[in-house]
Amino acid sequence: MTNPGLTLFGVVKSRLRAVVARSLLLLVGIVILAQGVNAHFMPPLTGPDLLADIILCLKITLVVAVPFVLYVVTLQTRADMLAEHFRMLSRTDALTGLLNRRAFVESQKMSKDQGRRKGHSKRADSRALLVIDLDHFKQVNDQFGHDAGDAILVQVADLFRINLRADDVVARLGGEEFAVALQRGTVQETWNVAQRLRQAVERNVFIYGENEIRLTISVGVVRYEGGKCFETALRQADLLTYKSKKDGRNRVSYVDNKSGLAAAA
Repeated sequence: MTNPGLTLFGVVKSRLRAVVARSLLLLVGIVILAQGVNAHFMPPLTGPDLLADIILCLKITLVVAVPFVLYVVTLQTRADMLAEHFRMLSRTDALTGLLNRRAFVESQKMSKDQGRRKGHSKRADSRALLVIDLDHFKQVNDQFGHDAGDAILVQVADLFRINLRADDVVARLGGEEFAVALQRGTVQETWNVAQRLRQAVERNVFIYGENEIRLTISVGVVRYEGGKCFETALRQADLLTYKSKKDGRNRVSYVDNKSGLAAAA
């Protein structure tokens, strides 16, 4: 879906460029016209007088054109900054600052395409996907209110950031559901990351006002080859998350599509 803010600023920037072009043409036309009128009513200038006239015209042009160009550049810069701001808003979750679902999916498709262009083999381009759901989160909203729930979601997002590597990609899919894409790592490393996140949430005390709130998470993990469909892996990881919930919550359910290895703990 196209973001209305980006569409608006695309139109504004297009019209701004048109105004700049027309204004500069008008400015040049006025200078040329003034020179033509001057040449018609005044005798031809030669020598020092001609040089002085040229210098005067250049000064007038600079006095008019430079402030105008600076003003236009300022407007263009502001338009670019606002467009970038709207682009970021369209890609991030407003509450946590993480990528939203659409941007997360797009980033993984782009990463897969880049891997293909670099000639990575499917084996070398093996990846992992975690889908994470907060356990009994509705109880937090019911007991402490939705403001508390929002505050907890922000703290959870921060906790994930702290416990992930720089090249891991974390997103909020919606509600109390998150996802993490691991671009590298062995089977054991992937399992360790999932357990590290689970333990970090379990051991953390979340604070809202004077309230101390405890949480756990259920995690579904899928390892898949980079050439495979990302949406399929996402659905599979989501199903594994619900398996973790069904099996008692505060658990990790794991499947390696390549080896067929499955685990839960």
